This record gives sequence, structure tokens and C-alpha cells, in this order.
Amino acid sequence: MAGTSFLAGVRTKDFVILASDKIAFAFGAIVVSEEDNKELKLGDRLYMTCMGEGGDVSNFGEWVMRNLHLYKLRNGYEISPKAAHHWIRRAISENLRTEDHWQVDLLLGGYDVNENKAFLGSVDYLGTGIADQNFLFRGFPGRFAYAIMDKAYREDLNETEAIDLIRKCLAEAKKRFIVNLPAFRLLIIDKNGARHLADITF
Repeated sequence: MAGTSFLAGVRTKDFVILASDKIAFAFGAIVVSEEDNKELKLGDRLYMTCMGEGGDVSNFGEWVMRNLHLYKLRNGYEISPKAAHHWIRRAISENLRTEDHWQVDLLLGGYDVNENKAFLGSVDYLGTGIADQNFLFRGFPGRFAYAIMDKAYREDLNETEAIDLIRKCLAEAKKRFIVNLPAFRLLIIDKNGARHLADITF
């Protein structure tokens, strides 16, 4: 779904950073909020950023959060990022040909404490899943960012370098994309948990 929202993610050997714009649109072109939060907490070290139709994002996000919380209650431990990615992809895929399917695209970021590695994956509204990637984008502006990542990405980026690289991608989107996306939330997830970083604003 090549929407006007923009989700970005970068994974290194130690952490994953998720960035999401803060604009909420109505009818695809009208700004209704500049403080929209596209992040959904699925676990202590597992987050999802989601874009799409407002009602679908809200409904799907709540449904995923509650089901993964139920999984934790039943089993006594949280689902791994890779298993969560597979479950989410399957849920969207199985719902695709129903009248209440979800029009959402998402990035899933987390840290697997059993494998001691960060995870980054995406699922689109057709149920197409891409797992274990070093960088991913959802939304039309992502087309401007892949070349930057291809050239500058390294697996051993530190936190400051990774933020600067994401900033370059967001700045390129800001310069070349017709829709105004002035601010982005940043979330980092590592073995110690998740924390928010300073917003990137233009």
C-alpha cells in the first residue's frame, strides 16, 4: 500500500530502530492530527508500527495486542519476534478474502533474548511478509530511501550513526515527497527493552 504515511526501520547486530510519522490523514489528503501515534506495544521487546485506514489500524492493532497478551498469559512467556511476524502475516492473509479484511501495512521490530539478536520485518495488506531484514520502509516515500541505505548501511552501526542514517532517509523523503511529513517518532529496542528517542523534526 503506497500511502502518504511513512514507516522506517533499521536493524543492527545490537538493536532495531523504528521511525513513524506523526500525521493522521482523512480521505488520503486531509490532515486531521499532527500527533498521531502509529506505535503499538506487543511485548517488552516487541513493537509494531502500523499505517493504513484509521479504523483498520485501530481495530487490527487492538486485536493483535490482545491476542499476543493472551498468548503470554496462557504460556507464561512472550512470543518471539519471528513467531509474532509469522502469526500476524498469517492472520492478514487468512482474512484477506473476507468482508472485514484489514487494509494495513506494518513494520515489526523487536529483540529476541533467546537468540540474542534484533529482528525487523514487515507485512503488507495482502499478507506478504518479509522477515529478518536490515532495513525496511512502508509507504510511498520509502522509494527514496532504499538507495541511501544500500550505500551507507553497516551491521555494526552504533545508535548515533543509525539515527543519523534514518534522518538522511527521512530528510530525502521530506525533500522529494509532495506530502508534508514534518515530524517522526523514534523508538529503539535492544536487549534491555524499548525506549523512545528524541523526535526527528524538519
